[in-house]
Amino acid sequence: MCGVDGGGVIPDVDHIMNKLTVIFVDPPDEEDASVTLRSEHAELVAFCWPCDLKVGDIVENRLSALDVDVLATYLSDWPESEKEELSREWIERTGHFTYRGRGRVINQVEGLVEVLGFVIEMPVLSDEYVDFEISRLDLNR
Repeated sequence: MCGVDGGGVIPDVDHIMNKLTVIFVDPPDEEDASVTLRSEHAELVAFCWPCDLKVGDIVENRLSALDVDVLATYLSDWPESEKEELSREWIERTGHFTYRGRGRVINQVEGLVEVLGFVIEMPVLSDEYVDFEISRLDLNR
């Protein structure tokens, strides 16, 4: 999506930021692979099947969590100072495709959580921040 300004074309920044860049595929040219993805803030490794991706490809920013535990980071009646302190996104790789972290719920109905520029589908009951442990992170193809 692009706009026009004074004859020049201005890219839709939101559209660009919602994409992820493939920076590594292991093994290359296989049907299933580990794919390292880069957002504007971080890198993650996800399982990909079927996988026809190459380094440099741009993919939609929508990952899914297989076998995930999700808890609300805080409750609505907690003091604002505690909520603010606990409202920092982070993600840590704990295994090949396993992660734990904290993200902001961006769409409770669709179960979408954003963490460091990545959008991950998971079941959420909170509408603010959640803590999660993912057994396998998948790239939706």
